Amino acid sequence: MMTEKYPTWLIGHVKGWAENRLPTVTLCSTTGSELLEVWYYGDLLTVKGEPQSYIVDGDEAPGLVAARDPESSEEFVIFDGGRHGYDNMFCDEHDPSELEHRPLKRYEIPASKLVLELGYSVDYEDEKEDFEPDEADTVELINGGRMPWEQVKRDGIDYIALYYVNEDGKQVQILDAELA
Repeated sequence: MMTEKYPTWLIGHVKGWAENRLPTVTLCSTTGSELLEVWYYGDLLTVKGEPQSYIVDGDEAPGLVAARDPESSEEFVIFDGGRHGYDNMFCDEHDPSELEHRPLKRYEIPASKLVLELGYSVDYEDEKEDFEPDEADTVELINGGRMPWEQVKRDGIDYIALYYVNEDGKQVQILDAELA
């Protein structure tokens, strides 16, 4: 039996979960709406031969991608390139002030169904002793904070990809990030 596994920052925003090539989730607002706008901080990278641009980190600060429900105006973070994933938990340190002001721009697609692929290639259970959990089963993060072990296993993704479903029903990738 497969157990649903996705990062804790997405709790309340996952409508569907599947174990495909990678764990895959369909996003929704807290009202259950799957038609979401994509907003981002960063740059757009055009790849020759690709019909769409990819969201990438900006020169000033790591990228940030959010979804907004156009009906309710609810907004939630899909992925924060300065806070989420394995590297941000255990390797990379960011100046908190650079993460504070990252104004979002709308990615120019209509409100669409959004699908995330999540990579979990770190074998946390096999490497648990390397993380030195304390008696409360929490581990220290690079920023000095502590996180429960079960949350580390969910939030410690090392890959994320974001797709939107276009008017033809095809998934179009707009974010591809390695996080470890």
